[in-house]
Amino acid sequence: MDLPQPIRASATKPPEQSAAAEVPFPVHFGAVLAWLGVCVSFLLLQAETGLRSYFCPVQSGCETVLKSPFASVRGIPLPLLGAAFYVLLLGGWLVVSAISSLRARLRVLDGILWLLLAGFTFSAGLMYVQFAVLHAFCHLCTASALTVAASLATVVPARRAVASGAAGASPKSALAMALLAAFPLLIFLAGHLAEPPKSPASIRLLDFSAAHRLGPADARVQMVVYSDFQCGFCRELAPVLRRLQAEFPQDVAIVFRHFPLPAHPRSLPAAIAAECAGEQGKFWEYHDKLFVEGGDLEELRLIALAVSLGLDEARFTTCLRSPRPRQEVDASLREAAALELPGAPAVFLNGRRLEGALTYERLLPKIQELRRDQPSREPPR
Repeated sequence: MDLPQPIRASATKPPEQSAAAEVPFPVHFGAVLAWLGVCVSFLLLQAETGLRSYFCPVQSGCETVLKSPFASVRGIPLPLLGAAFYVLLLGGWLVVSAISSLRARLRVLDGILWLLLAGFTFSAGLMYVQFAVLHAFCHLCTASALTVAASLATVVPARRAVASGAAGASPKSALAMALLAAFPLLIFLAGHLAEPPKSPASIRLLDFSAAHRLGPADARVQMVVYSDFQCGFCRELAPVLRRLQAEFPQDVAIVFRHFPLPAHPRSLPAAIAAECAGEQGKFWEYHDKLFVEGGDLEELRLIALAVSLGLDEARFTTCLRSPRPRQEVDASLREAAALELPGAPAVFLNGRRLEGALTYERLLPKIQELRRDQPSREPPR
């Protein structure tokens, strides 16, 4: 007598419903890379924190890149656009981790691929600008570009693994990663809420009576610039400030303060030389020479520039070796440290520090606004 055969479990259960199937490693790795991109973007946004300075120190070219005209698109900072890009990318990876529909997963992965292709193209353009145009190196900006490249290399094996039909889904894992990804945002918000913003008028407490000033002391607009004679962006800014002062000779004054950075070994000797030129009444002429014709800024070059301006060579050379000009530069450096300036150049308009690109097109309307709205404003001391 034939006995009924026991019902056997199907040996070919659909992979997307299998409890044993796991989310492919490339999907997890893609989500981790997107999370790292979110972290990098938030670090770039935190301009006033020491954490960003740790990853992107003053000695690097981070400030040159982040203060350049290329650091924003229609007034929107690139780090903010980057944060939105990575959050969208991370959301896509989490969806692929959480849902079990093969068709939906493949569509989301196709969207991730196109998003990464666009991001890679944009990042490549930014790297060209950083290295070929600005001649600077921003650690965090480069890390962001490498993250996009790694993500693009990850999406292909991820799609192949999902398309095979053997990839599982884990909503709990996706939720855990989403909570983990929220940490940078929470840290960013907590950092801004826990510490009240510093008063932008703290520069008013400084005494600029003995500083080098171009323009009347009672000008309605006082521009204080902390600059470095070996800084490329400082070199670009110098003629912009000169142009603005020439356009409004009675209303705009420029106060120059030294901020030689450790990464520029000849910026300190150049600052001392400028002080020595100032002893002979030629500070601003020498200032312009250093930015336009400075070159290597070795001592012989510094002396040659002084001679070309008709300065007494013996007196200038003696001054270079005396302690007085170094004391003036050190005093300016202490000011920069007290103001916690992240890099050069740093510009203050009537005591308020300007953030972002320091271009003529951006500075002109701000000066016009100060001239119009604050006609009786007392200049900072």
